[in-house]
Amino acid sequence: MFGGSIVALITPFRDGAVDEEALERLVEFQCANGTGGLVPCGTTGESPTLTPEEHERVVALTVRAARRWAERRARGRCR
Repeated sequence: MFGGSIVALITPFRDGAVDEEALERLVEFQCANGTGGLVPCGTTGESPTLTPEEHERVVALTVRAARRWAERRARGRCR
């Protein structure tokens, strides 16, 4: 059903807030290097410190970044 690694992502912060640009770069790095699945707000320890709104935002950003990467890849614009 699943193949490859499934990575629990860290949630990067800058000045006390989720660093959205760094999260997007992290997702793109994982996708470009063959990660089979991503787990935002997973087991890296920061999830209990996120507000429900931050949690939802991190998940949404992760899905959006992975989807964009997959679409670019399908068009031959990334590795």
